Amino acid sequence: MNSKSDNVNTPSGDAIEALLEKAVPRAAPPDAVEQEIRAAVHGEWQVVTGRRRRRRVAAGFAMAASITLVLAITFSGLRQQGMAPVEVASIGRSTGTLYFQSRSSGVLEPVDTTSVVAGQMLTTGKDSAAGLDWRNGGSLRVDAGTSLEFVAADEVFLHSGRIYYDSAGAAEGNNLSIRTDHGVVTHVGTQFLTESTAASLIVSVREGEVNIDGDFHDQAVQQGQRVQMTGSARPSVTNTSGIGAEWQWIEAVSPAISVDGMSVFDFLHWVGRETGHAIRFESATAETLARDSLLKGSVNAGPRAELRLRMMTVDLEARFDEEVPAIVVSD
Repeated sequence: MNSKSDNVNTPSGDAIEALLEKAVPRAAPPDAVEQEIRAAVHGEWQVVTGRRRRRRVAAGFAMAASITLVLAITFSGLRQQGMAPVEVASIGRSTGTLYFQSRSSGVLEPVDTTSVVAGQMLTTGKDSAAGLDWRNGGSLRVDAGTSLEFVAADEVFLHSGRIYYDSAGAAEGNNLSIRTDHGVVTHVGTQFLTESTAASLIVSVREGEVNIDGDFHDQAVQQGQRVQMTGSARPSVTNTSGIGAEWQWIEAVSPAISVDGMSVFDFLHWVGRETGHAIRFESATAETLARDSLLKGSVNAGPRAELRLRMMTVDLEARFDEEVPAIVVSD
């Protein structure tokens, strides 16, 4: 863990916005275009300033202002030429009603498409959640009461709420960065939760490793750890089992998969990954049967429900042992 003490004031978002308004004396673009411009500007400004108090004011402000003007003009020109929005993800499964929020007016509009493009802001209600198939591979889940901005194909900004990311299926090097008001979260082949509140950043790792580049501290988070950062206080590190109420919401929006030709053995491991459980066979016979038995169809329900249904088609039984945690399979 590294402490950061060379913090200075950085230019506010309002100052950048004011500069942009003065530099672009033209009619306001359509809301969708404005969202993309703001997203690009916001992302580049964060690269320069890192949303970090430690940045040097004069150089940082000058560079951020320059980038802002160039991006605004370039992006507007490209849009006028009919350049298509960049799709970063697609909504695979959802519960409740999802909304895209206008950056300019704050108006919430119900989501009527499965496509998510850079510049959009997704907002979930108190009884809704979403499972997104990331364009570069991996699965992103958005919990209820969350506001998430899609900055680019490799970056999101978590304004508030909680998200989960599973990097399985992502190509090597296609890592997703999660920016928050408290720092930046990056990962190394993992499953993890990120939660951002007005006061704190909370990261819990089920598998792999996550790095937090915080406003005041840097912190590596290992498998089985939960780290909370609140202001300048030292990060609080506790243990997490990777299961329980904190995690279970992600199962309702797990990705749909085809199981045609999939072995029961592989299916069990998919369920285990989705629920945070290891697989334990009580006999060699049970494991052999799981490897030799093939499934048909597709997964349309949550992993636990699908497990109950699929076990009815083979001569195997499976139960959850929450103390280990493991899925125990017997013949």
